[in-house]
Amino acid sequence: MKRAALLVAITLGLAGASAAASADPAPAAVGLWLSQSQGWVVETTPCDDGVCGYLVAFRETKSADYVARDSQNPDPKKRDTPLCGLKLLGGFTPSKLVAAKWEHGWVYDPDTGSTYTGEAQLVDADTIKLRGYLIIPLFGRTLTLIRQAGAITRCSVPASDPANESAANRAGAVEVVEAGFPAVQRR
Repeated sequence: MKRAALLVAITLGLAGASAAASADPAPAAVGLWLSQSQGWVVETTPCDDGVCGYLVAFRETKSADYVARDSQNPDPKKRDTPLCGLKLLGGFTPSKLVAAKWEHGWVYDPDTGSTYTGEAQLVDADTIKLRGYLIIPLFGRTLTLIRQAGAITRCSVPASDPANESAANRAGAVEVVEAGFPAVQRR
């Protein structure tokens, strides 16, 4: 009898944790995040399929007119697409079992042109561990993303850029989600 009561209590506890984790899926993960290893700033936002992330700034650029391209993309037609505004993360949904964890997402790595299955864990208010992997999490790599504090200089896709129109549309989508974030400097 005690064992059955304990099993019911554990089941209800997990259900409560699941409801808490899925009730407010994005606020802690939404914002500007710096990937120190790549020098990119990624802006995470709620989107139709969960939480998504777009590349919105570079820590360093080669010159004022330099436009970084998705040169490693496996689709040769997309290799001239600007990285600015590129969707790097998508489909992350809150874990039903672990608070502050997002699962079932995907991560695109423009350095290699590879897309991986992904999961993310909020370590504290200013740190996310993002894991991209093949098949199982054991076969992957973890990036630490640090919340970007203060103003950033957002990258932009030049209006005269001949790259495909979808890159300009993605960059425009980044503009829409800016409301509510600190003022930023524009390039």
